[in-house]
Amino acid sequence: MSWLREWEWRFSRLNEVESFLLAILSIAIKGVSLYIFSRFFGIGILAAVVAATIAVVPHELAHRQSARRYGCYSRFTLNFTGFLFTTIINLLPFFGLVFFSGYTSISCRFFSADKRIEGITAAAGPSTNIAISVLFLLLTIFTGNPLLAFFFQVISGFNAVVAFFNLLPFWILDGLKVFKWNIGIWIVMIAISLILMYVTGEI
Repeated sequence: MSWLREWEWRFSRLNEVESFLLAILSIAIKGVSLYIFSRFFGIGILAAVVAATIAVVPHELAHRQSARRYGCYSRFTLNFTGFLFTTIINLLPFFGLVFFSGYTSISCRFFSADKRIEGITAAAGPSTNIAISVLFLLLTIFTGNPLLAFFFQVISGFNAVVAFFNLLPFWILDGLKVFKWNIGIWIVMIAISLILMYVTGEI
């Protein structure tokens, strides 16, 4: 499939900012399927875009900076197949999870051999989402404006879902690396993300 190879090549030449913008788009599109028939459609789409930005950028920068702290080369990258897959899945209204597009590429000799460093770096991303979710949940509780409360709740819920999804302990997700490093920390993190999902109405 020559067209697929061509687009993979194009995506391989994206800089970090372009990759972030496309990753945000692939997640923000979930707002269309969630709010298209809602009276909150306009603010729902805006909240989804803001939530996706707040969910993606700090998450990946946390991975990147954690890896760089240990002397590794690291940058956010995006491939076309992943972008296409996440965009299509996130458009489906009956699919609850928000799929995440892109990943932080990490390169150094010792990284994969050191489970502690790999686990800490993996945990940095979803930890950031959990912190953001808690912050916006508090804003939801203490604001007296219904529209702002809805806006903050969407952002809180979005981050809780991204944290939970990334903490699933399989494939190349953060959760498997955290699980292998410290199962106790993994249990605490995924439990908190589930509680936040429940409180924000995501489950």
